[in-house]
Amino acid sequence: MNKLGLFGAAALATAFCFSSDARAVGDGDVSGAALDLVTAYVNNGTTTGNGGSFVTKAVKDALGWTSSQWLYYFGTSTLSAAKWYEQIVPPGGAAPTNFVEVDNIGDVDAGQIFAINATGSYTGHAAVIIGEPIDITPPNAFYTPYITGTKQWAVPIADSTGSEHGQNASYPDSRRSASGFTANVPGTAYIRLYSDATTGEILSYGWSVTATNDLNVYDQSERPFAIGELTVSP
Repeated sequence: MNKLGLFGAAALATAFCFSSDARAVGDGDVSGAALDLVTAYVNNGTTTGNGGSFVTKAVKDALGWTSSQWLYYFGTSTLSAAKWYEQIVPPGGAAPTNFVEVDNIGDVDAGQIFAINATGSYTGHAAVIIGEPIDITPPNAFYTPYITGTKQWAVPIADSTGSEHGQNASYPDSRRSASGFTANVPGTAYIRLYSDATTGEILSYGWSVTATNDLNVYDQSERPFAIGELTVSP
């Protein structure tokens, strides 16, 4: 049975449009490696662990590194979402070693890492961006809440999560089917980013395109987040 369901099959087919048709392990294609993990779940039921564990597996596969190589370079077998955030935005204002931070919407692209830091009881989250942002600012489309002076973007991602990224036929979560949402497995979905309408600076994010009020949109003071371009070579 197709684990992705009705919307999921279409979502996965759409997601593959963002990636190359052929990918070799170790070629540095993080987006392709993330989509391979989604395919592995669809075909074989293979799971990865959520958030940071999914991203760790995708990046490790993209680099073609063994567990020993990974441990030598990063000092731990897997990076949590908070640790992925710290890779992009190191504590104390230090310069990142393995990433270039992306803070303008015009520079967001497939293969980059989206990471939300842990705050309070929230443990954070991490995902792989698999395509360019899609403008959903009125009048292109209308998704509430609209924040004056900003543009809104639907950003395609691959991740593993226990919380659905909204229920929207245009921007679906592939883990949604007629029977419900399948949690804690790899899939494709969309998050929402808000950018300054003039400068393009990324200001806040929403867990889904279908977030309905200000409580579902977070800025850096509420839940610090970052997007990073990996600079480590295979």
